[in-house]
Amino acid sequence: MTRQLAYGIKEKDEIINNVYVARQPIFDSRKKILGYELLFREGMENIFPGIDGNVATSKLLSNTFFNIGLTRITGRKKAFINFTYDLLIRKVPLLFDNETTVVEILEDVKADSNILSACKEIAEKNYTIALDDFVYKKDMEELMHLSHIIKIDFRATSREEIRKFIKLSLPYKVSLLAEKVENYDEFNAA
Repeated sequence: MTRQLAYGIKEKDEIINNVYVARQPIFDSRKKILGYELLFREGMENIFPGIDGNVATSKLLSNTFFNIGLTRITGRKKAFINFTYDLLIRKVPLLFDNETTVVEILEDVKADSNILSACKEIAEKNYTIALDDFVYKKDMEELMHLSHIIKIDFRATSREEIRKFIKLSLPYKVSLLAEKVENYDEFNAA
């Protein structure tokens, strides 16, 4: 159930600047779209170009907010945006609207004192925080307390591991989100 879009900015029927942003819908259990994960793309091919995460997120943010416009991409739904360690400790998410931006913390971000401090401030300013491709580790518990959503890779995680994680996550009062759900059978299982 993956859908991707790319936008070219036009002026007088001529493309003056190619701007590419992929969006992947995020559905609730009733198949209602809650938001879109926004992903950086360099062209019409639906692949990540393998560039530095800071550069990719910075380009995604400038393309989305300055060139295209968030509403044009998300239709007033929430935008789930991946933020790297560096962008989080610089508090870049605070530059964007807390009503429409979901701050996704990438799986390779270490929950050190700098990240915890930045995420506490981000959470205090009423941003929704999501942990992306989450795999439980004891050192992530403080970050789990600050989070609202935990995303689990549905294809890479066994059903048994998912059941264990559901029990483990109950004290944290987080919503669980299955990602990498690509067909209706997987959707129904999730």
